[in-house]
Order: sequence, then C-alpha cells, then structure tokens
Amino acid sequence: MLRKFVCILMASIALVFLSCNPDPGDNEIEYPPADPGDNEIEYPPADKSIAISFDDGPSGSKTLELLAILKDKKVTASFFLIGQNIRSNKASAQAIFNDGHELCNHSDGYSGLGAAAEDAIRTSLLAASVEIKKITGTDPVYFRAPNVAYGNNLTAVCTELGMAIIGVSVWSNDYQSGLTAEQVKNNVLAAAKDGGIINCHDPNTSGAKTLAALPDIIDGLRKAGYWIMPVGQLAAKKGKTLQAGTQYDSIN
Repeated sequence: MLRKFVCILMASIALVFLSCNPDPGDNEIEYPPADPGDNEIEYPPADKSIAISFDDGPSGSKTLELLAILKDKKVTASFFLIGQNIRSNKASAQAIFNDGHELCNHSDGYSGLGAAAEDAIRTSLLAASVEIKKITGTDPVYFRAPNVAYGNNLTAVCTELGMAIIGVSVWSNDYQSGLTAEQVKNNVLAAAKDGGIINCHDPNTSGAKTLAALPDIIDGLRKAGYWIMPVGQLAAKKGKTLQAGTQYDSIN
C-alpha cells in the first residue's frame, strides 16, 4: 500500500512539473538570449529581429575563423554557399553545418545567372544543391543569385526547384576594396531594421575586414535590441512561410 501511494505521489509531482514546463514541441524554435552570456556588455531586451548571411563560401581556414567569431558571440547565420567551393573545402563546409548554421544555395560558380538560359541555371543550382544535400541530408530551400542578378528564367527555375529567393536589405559592402572594418560595421548598423537581411561575405571574397568588423556588428545590433538569426528562423519568428520563386529582401 505504501509503495502504491508513493508511485501515485511521484506521478502527481511529474504532472505538475510538466504543466509548469511545457514541451515547446518540434515546431517551435528556442531563440538564444539577447545577452550572449559571459560578456561584460549589458544588452537591452531584444524586441526586433534581423537575419545575417554570408555569401561565397566556404573557403578554408578563413571560414573557420569566421565560425569561431560566431560561436563566441552565440550567433547562427545563413551561409549561401557555392558548389565548387564546397567541393574544394569539404571540411569547412561540414564545420558550418556542425555549428548549427543554415546552408543555402548560391549557385555552382561565381558567374551571374540573371540573363542565362533555364537549362544553364538549372544545371548550376542543382549541382550546388547536390553538394549541400551531401552535408545536410536535405535539399536547400533558399537561394541567392551571384551578384544578386535576377531574371525571369531564374525565377522560373527557383519555383520549379522549390527555393525561395533571398535578397538583401542591409548591405555591409564588405566585398568592396578600400573599405575599412569600421566602415563595414557602420554600413550595417546604419541600415539595420526589424525583419532585415544583412549581406556579408566569406573572407575569401571580403578579406580580413569582415572578420575584424563582425564582433562589433553583433555587439552593435544587440545594443540596438536585435535578435540575430538565420533567414529560416527569421521567417519562423515572423510567422511567414517563404514561397518558392518569390524574392524576399526582408521578412516582416
């Protein structure tokens, strides 16, 4: 009798605990706190959201340096990867995925596709998607065109392949020669808005200034009250389902 009473009591306690601590479910995203933890900076409560993305990767050790900064700052991002770069830098591509970042399609090469024929576009996008799927196990659902150059054929192929087109609302301009890390940081912070999508680049395109600017960009956004996240999480947080073949420069 005592054992039965103890079992009933323990079950009751468990039910009370579960009611106070509900399982968030597989469809809910747990966002990291605005305060990254062991950092002396005190951030205000975050009430805005913004996505950060990096084009043209992966490269080798420079990509790993970029990942180290993001890990230290407890930020996850969207990486728009080029197929030929994945094949040349498989370890760093895998490291991007292992660190919890979002892998997206940036075509198989650097050539613009805005004026290309559908067959050429399809070949390029599929080749990059194959490389990404080898890492993630799933086909990528987001695409950004090289040079952000679009056209009707590109839209048609993205619709066919089930990929939303991700544009840019916040340009870091880190790919431009002659800019300093301070200018890159200021470009981002001056243009940041709720629901925005930030464009940065892997250091193989932008050089060391992106690595130098990134910690201050993250700190500046957090001081301004932003959650920082990948595109997919931004869409989920905003309650938006992104449609294949539709271009999104921001998500609100």
